[in-house]
Formats: sequence, C-alpha cells, structure tokens
Amino acid sequence: MAVLLFPSVDASYWYPKTTITLAVVLGYLGLVRALRWRRYEEVHRKFAGRIHSLTPAEAQKITHLSSQWDMPALMTIALSFALFKTYAIPSISNLLLRTRQLGSKENVSRRYADTEILISTWVTCPISGKFEFDGPSANGEDFDPRCAIAIARTNWLHSKYDISNDDYLYTLCLFIFEPIDWIARYGWRELSELEKQAYYVFWVEVGRRMGIKDIPESLDDLKRWSMKYEEHYMVPAASNRAVAQFTIDELLCFAPEKYGIKNFLQRIVVCLLETRVRVAMMYEEQPWYLHLLTQGLTQAAAVCQRHCMPPRLAPSLFVKYDTPKSKDGSEPRMHQSRPWYKPRQSGFGALLEQFTVAAGLVREDNVASPRNKWRGYRLEELGPERFEHSGHEETMRIAAELQGCPVTGPWSLRPRPHQHSRSVSASRSSL
Repeated sequence: MAVLLFPSVDASYWYPKTTITLAVVLGYLGLVRALRWRRYEEVHRKFAGRIHSLTPAEAQKITHLSSQWDMPALMTIALSFALFKTYAIPSISNLLLRTRQLGSKENVSRRYADTEILISTWVTCPISGKFEFDGPSANGEDFDPRCAIAIARTNWLHSKYDISNDDYLYTLCLFIFEPIDWIARYGWRELSELEKQAYYVFWVEVGRRMGIKDIPESLDDLKRWSMKYEEHYMVPAASNRAVAQFTIDELLCFAPEKYGIKNFLQRIVVCLLETRVRVAMMYEEQPWYLHLLTQGLTQAAAVCQRHCMPPRLAPSLFVKYDTPKSKDGSEPRMHQSRPWYKPRQSGFGALLEQFTVAAGLVREDNVASPRNKWRGYRLEELGPERFEHSGHEETMRIAAELQGCPVTGPWSLRPRPHQHSRSVSASRSSL
C-alpha cells in the first residue's frame, strides 16, 4: 500500500520497517500469551490429581486465581449479580421489603456496602485462619480471624430474621454458579474443572459454617437442585421489582441522569439478566440491538484482555491483608474507596472533593462524611444501624467456635495497644 501511495520511494525503504513492526507486534502478543497462562499452569500443576480431595483452604486459594488475578472485576460483578438474583425470589424480596433493609433508599446503600464487605472478607481472608501453603509462624501473628468474624457477624444478623433453609441454600448456589456462568459468558477464558470444584468446596464450607443444611454432595447435584428451586419459586412479584429497582439505583448512583445516561445503563443491566430473572423482576424485554451492543462490548473486552493485556503484577484485593496501623493505639479500622467507610480527605483531595460536589458532578451523600462512617469499619459492627453497637461479644463467641480458638490480637474486642501491624505479604496470594 505504501509503495502505491508513494511510487517514487524505493520499496526497500518500507519493507524493513514493516517487518520490524510486525515482529514487535507478534513478539508482544507471544509474550502476553506466555505470561497470561503462567499462573494458571502453575496452579494446575500444583493440584493435579487433587480435584476430589481439596481442603477448603486449598480450594479458596484456587478460587483466588480467577477472583484476584485473572478476572477480578468480572468476579466482583458476578458476585454482585448473584446477590441481585436472589431478589427474584418473592420470599426473599418480601423479607427485605418488610424489614426495609433493601426496601428504602436511605437503607439500601449501607446494606449493600456492608454485604459487599462481609462477602469479600469471606472470599479474601483465609477461611482456616492462615493459608495452608505458608510455613509455620514462629509467633502466630499471621493468624487472621477476619473470615471467621465476618461469617459469625452474618450468622448473628441472620438470627434476627425468619429465613428458610432453602432460601439460604439457593443463595449459596448462586455464589457458586453465577461466577462460573459469568466467566463462561464474558471472561477471557473459562474456569477449569479444578476451579469449578474449588468454588464448590470453598462455598460448601462457608455454607456449613453458616448452618445451612442438606447441601447436595456434588456440584452437579447442587446445580440440579438450584434449577428445580428456580422453576418452582422464581415467579413475578411486585416486591421483586421494588427491591431490584432500589438496588439498580444504588449500583448506578454515580451515573448522571442527564441525556438519559442513567436510564441507558439501567437498560444494559436488564440485558445482562437471564429471561427468567427479568420476568420475575417484572422488567420489559430490551430491543435486540441493546443485547447485541452488550454482547459485543463484553466480547471485545474479553478478546482484548486475553490477547493484548499482560497479566496483573499484584492481586486485586477488596480487603487488604495488612492490618491497618493505628497512630493513637486504638483498635484498627478498615476503609473502602466507596462513600461508606471512605476515609476523610485532606489537602488537595479535600479541595477536589468540595469542587466536584459544588459543580454537581458528585452528590453530597457520595463523599466521605461522618454519616458515611469516615472513621472506617470493624466487622463486628456491620449491619443495620440499630444493630451497630449490639452483638459484638456474641459475634466473637461464634467466631471462636468457627475457628476453634478464641479471637485474639487487633481484630478482637480487646486489642493490645502496643501490638504492631501484622502484614500477610501479598506475595502469599501467589501459589
């Protein structure tokens, strides 16, 4: 082409440059291919032949391959939609609407934030207190009780409501199958059989610790149970639509309503719903071109990630492994980058935040504030505001039973002021 456009230029001028450019591009794509699968192959070599004998701790680490390294953003969305899908069950949506936990705008944002924190803590922090692959600790300081505390707090909160075992079990099913299905549809690769079994083993252990009964004994049996449950109980109801809409509004809280942007994004969300879920939530079918656009964008992102983007150099952690340092010796608190539990800004960050609010770019209730708990959070305090100062001792007692020993250290109710920050190196996320 270059020779045709510039016939007076010697063809030998173009060919070396074209060859070099092609070699660089092919070399880069080859490097991405080699690096992108390196961690995947390492994990599967380590656990080859172990698919039916995984411990919960081993299974959890295998799930980290997809949730922290290969597709963390997609996994976060999948878990969000897993929780969202439960609102297509009238018995669940009615309970949330009746208790106003997801039935009012003023409660939905905090409830969503707290739920996200609790689930992320289960997924991220070691379910056995420490990852089994680490060597023994000389002083025991790398024992992390946060997964046990998060499950214990969830159990204490759930004890205040009348929830059927089947509703619990169905929710557990979604935490297993939604990530598997979302990755199959939108990921740059599918999960292997080892990874699918790891999701089953890990979440079944979470379910056992939550007291869920009659969990089917295999992934296939659990899938069949889940499908039968949906066929029988996932039916249209006004409560489904009400709770779903409150949640979509929270998911799109940062989207501007100008020019129909927020409405357009809501229609994209509806496109992502399965037909049975959409019907149960009483949303209209979206036009074919929106489905085509949604599918095209997600597939393009998957192809780009698979072939053009190098793998992550560090895990994506919603909950940090390190214990936050306390300058005044008080109990450590964790923070998030979301409005709830977002730390107070200072200096230029505070000025920028004030400007975005004054310019109408960000709502005032979406920035750090005392109302949004800018001091951070403790796991035993999570839940509805009326329970914030209740059940702490009971939560720690339940956590101690789950992990088989008392909760001590900075995450206990009586942390030692002189205790230094414990750091579980992020490198332990690599197997």
